[in-house]
Amino acid sequence: MLTGVLIVPWLDGFAKLLGQTLPVLEVAWARFAVQLMLILPFAWFRLGRNLLKLGQWKLQIIRGVLLVLASTLFFASLRTMEIADAMAVFFIHPLLIVVIAPILLGEKVGFQRWLPALVGFSGALIVIRPGMDHFDWNSLNALGTGFCFSGYVLLGRRLAGEGSPIQALVITGLAGTLMMSVIQPGVWITPQGIEWIWIGAMGSIGLIGHYFILKALEYASASRLAPLDYFEIIGSVLVGLVFFGDLPDAWTISGIAIIVSSGLYVMQQSMKGASFNQQKTVL
Repeated sequence: MLTGVLIVPWLDGFAKLLGQTLPVLEVAWARFAVQLMLILPFAWFRLGRNLLKLGQWKLQIIRGVLLVLASTLFFASLRTMEIADAMAVFFIHPLLIVVIAPILLGEKVGFQRWLPALVGFSGALIVIRPGMDHFDWNSLNALGTGFCFSGYVLLGRRLAGEGSPIQALVITGLAGTLMMSVIQPGVWITPQGIEWIWIGAMGSIGLIGHYFILKALEYASASRLAPLDYFEIIGSVLVGLVFFGDLPDAWTISGIAIIVSSGLYVMQQSMKGASFNQQKTVL
């Protein structure tokens, strides 16, 4: 999960660069089309005809659609918002996961999971300090991203064991490509020069990052992993620095320290839980 959430923000950096000259819907289509192009040959080589042997098809498709919606809404928010500001609004999703997981998945969420989720969210707010002087309607797109991504993660946990992460990536890539292909004739602008490289990098990063996220959901509960999502803000700061020259100030460093502390606390509790379960198995 840590690897996945530190990789994914680089996708957002390329998406923001592309969004300066290309329509948002075209950027979203490219993100999933490249993912599908890269994963399909590998998936067929590994799984062959078993590629399409999946349980709970409806939920699999819904999960793919939710990720498509989340990506599209977030790319839309980046048209006028800084990546960090959009991420601040998006970071409602770990709290949503902690709240919804007991209802949809029957997971037990105690104080030890509520606390780091709330602490991590406060750290994200310190990093972003989203006291906007004027309301940006695109912040609603970022908020919608949080809701859609929460559903994506919860369904990822619900469908754990119903198929491999490779199959899930094929489905999301297929869903995004088909949904967005219908719209392309009305919005298409042919990419130029380096934009093709950015498109390839965006799709590749999305493929790798979400593979790690899906893999994590096979082994741990959604509510346990949710606070670790706050490490994504570290990746966002790095993207802002590399792509747009945004240097972190003292407030940002303080917020990152809080986020990392909450994430390390979750990791410690997870390791204790795993050790305790191993001891029970031995006994």
